[in-house]
Amino acid sequence: MKRILQLSFIALFAISCNSISQKVELKGPQLVNGTTYGDSVFDNNIQSLEAVKAIAEKSGATNAKIKGEIAEVCQKKGCWLKLKSANGEDLHVTFKDYAFFVPKDIAGKTVVLDGVAKIDTVSVETQRHYAEDAGKSQEEINKITTSKVKLSFEAKGVVVM
Repeated sequence: MKRILQLSFIALFAISCNSISQKVELKGPQLVNGTTYGDSVFDNNIQSLEAVKAIAEKSGATNAKIKGEIAEVCQKKGCWLKLKSANGEDLHVTFKDYAFFVPKDIAGKTVVLDGVAKIDTVSVETQRHYAEDAGKSQEEINKITTSKVKLSFEAKGVVVM
């Protein structure tokens, strides 16, 4: 009797398992849709520029993903961009190992960046170089006379949406 009960239970269990045809899909991070430059970027843990800045100010540097609007792009090669900030101090973004560039005509578009945010001292020479790349006049370039301590970002991947 015990054996019949055990066999019946096993048979019912097997039948019920076979009748469940629903598939359970586990969703993990997905690739951000858009045109990718550099490494692929996934849609998990994307933060605001302000949140990343607060973390970097406490720790000096942090791995981060940021979504925002492009304010400006290097007009010589597309070798850097600036991300708009709510406080008017745009985030300067360079690309890891100078390994990729972005199109020069993407100002105003939304991007997701994946890389490292850090508090950095930007020398007068570097600021003047960026001003020259941006097409600033010599008069504007000459007005740059002091280094700045500010948040910078080195992206290993950029997705233009």
